[in-house]
Amino acid sequence: MSVSRRFLTRAIAATAGAAAFAGTGAGTSAASDGPTHSSSPASRGEAGPSIKHTRKGPTGYEVTFRYYAPKASRVQLKGEWYFERPSTLPQRLTTPDQVVEGQGLLPRQWESGDVPIAHPNSTSPNWPVVDLKKGRDGVWTHTTPLPSGVFTYGFFVDANADDATTSGQLADPGNPAWNVVEGTVLGRAVDRSQIYVPGDPEFGTRDLSWQGPAAGRRGALRQVTYDSPGHVTPVDKNYMVVYTPPSYDAERRLPYPTLYLSHGGGDDEMAWSTQGAMADILDNLITDGEVEPMVVVMPNATGYASSTNEQLHRTDLITQVFPWMEKHYNVSPDASRRAYTGLSAGGMRTVYLMLNNTEQFGYYGVMSAGLPAGTTFPDALTTALKKVSVFVGGGWQDPINQGYRTNHRGPLRAVRDLNSAGIHVQSDFLDGGHEWFVWRVLLRDFLTRVAFLPQTSAPADWGM
Repeated sequence: MSVSRRFLTRAIAATAGAAAFAGTGAGTSAASDGPTHSSSPASRGEAGPSIKHTRKGPTGYEVTFRYYAPKASRVQLKGEWYFERPSTLPQRLTTPDQVVEGQGLLPRQWESGDVPIAHPNSTSPNWPVVDLKKGRDGVWTHTTPLPSGVFTYGFFVDANADDATTSGQLADPGNPAWNVVEGTVLGRAVDRSQIYVPGDPEFGTRDLSWQGPAAGRRGALRQVTYDSPGHVTPVDKNYMVVYTPPSYDAERRLPYPTLYLSHGGGDDEMAWSTQGAMADILDNLITDGEVEPMVVVMPNATGYASSTNEQLHRTDLITQVFPWMEKHYNVSPDASRRAYTGLSAGGMRTVYLMLNNTEQFGYYGVMSAGLPAGTTFPDALTTALKKVSVFVGGGWQDPINQGYRTNHRGPLRAVRDLNSAGIHVQSDFLDGGHEWFVWRVLLRDFLTRVAFLPQTSAPADWGM
């Protein structure tokens, strides 16, 4: 059966103080008083990708990607789907002396147990680029098998792209980001799209249904512009995306906990709600009762003047974002009901907060990052960190495990150094590199194993 997916059929609704748009496809909404951008009129009406359950190898599913460009001479597709086979790697772990190189397998070579990883393995988005075929109707197409999970992809039109190219990448007009409403972008434009592929257990694909659209009610996403004195780009303003859970109640007696979720280098506040599939992940975890309903804040951490250990971002978060959220949403002001996690550069922001503003959050999740070189643990810091919950994780093959002596020493050493200081850490490493396949899993694990749960280290006088 072939299923054409239009993620964002939307109707306009009004909200206090801003225009909001309620989504019937993605279950999201958007509101922004920032700039808007129009999509290309020639792109409208695009069919978007279609998913076919073939019940044939290697994965049981095929995806056909489409792009309407009748005047183009070449259209290319870049997709997040090189794979590695961990069971046949010469070694599993990237070390300070060697980056583990995956096999660079293509979808038709996929076997059960394979995982997505950039090739060559690096912190850059190195993914395969293929040419689409043009039909008489001006629609260019490419069909490929894919295993279960969320995959990011983008198009290049007459661009001669290669697997390291990102400049000139275009999102799928038939499958735009959630903040595209009736052809208009609210807030920042995104240059890529995502698709969720179900799993077929007959072919050994993973059950990643927790990354796909949830059954029943969905949470909502909103683009926000807030006052940020001293912010450079834009001047004295900044952006964030806010997720509210299904059935969010602004009058609920018990305020909601708040997860602060930070993007990596080169991205912004839109990354987790697009490439990270966070809304679907949260919707599923909440609907299934695996986590309590929570509000998620995804701030933009770029556009500040240079500062030591991102002090300007940390100050803005505490002095501007916290009060804004507490004024506009029913969220708890207690540090014990706030959690912070992020990936890569966002993992470093987590580290800087954990070491310098320990009292602001009860839970810290470090993804694909480590402690700065020369970090020490004076008694006051050690005592403070023993009162919070710390999570560190990443991909076994991630080149970030090598560490960067001028910035950080890598997540594996962070686990060692924190444990050596007597600070309990919940660690979480899985096969994969420096990319979203790993970070989506780490987000779920941080939320189900650490955030807003009782501490897992018993006090010395426990039971005495």
